[in-house]
Amino acid sequence: MDLDTILKKLFISLLVFSLIFPQKVYTFTEEEVKSLFSSIKELERQDSLNNELIINLENQLKNGEMITKNDSLIIIELETQLKLKDDLIKEVTPKWYENKYLWFGYGVSAILIPIWAIGQIK
Repeated sequence: MDLDTILKKLFISLLVFSLIFPQKVYTFTEEEVKSLFSSIKELERQDSLNNELIINLENQLKNGEMITKNDSLIIIELETQLKLKDDLIKEVTPKWYENKYLWFGYGVSAILIPIWAIGQIK
């Protein structure tokens, strides 16, 4: 026999014995019934409150996960912006041949060299 059939037979036999030999029957007074009833009502109310708390906490976890995802996306976008700004700064930075002193030197040379050359011709 396999385990399933053994468990089924055991379950059926326990069920039959429990019906044949019932447990002791308790009789409760009206006060005990009212006390049990109020206790059950209180426990049901607490259970419903706990279920609401669980739902609220699960919603908070979902919101926290969404905020974390949004924050990570914002961080990625800011890093991309920083890289683009660094690239822009490299493009805008003047090159060595765009130096204003160099251009001043070219202008002075453009005036002095022809004057010197004309002075040498005489």
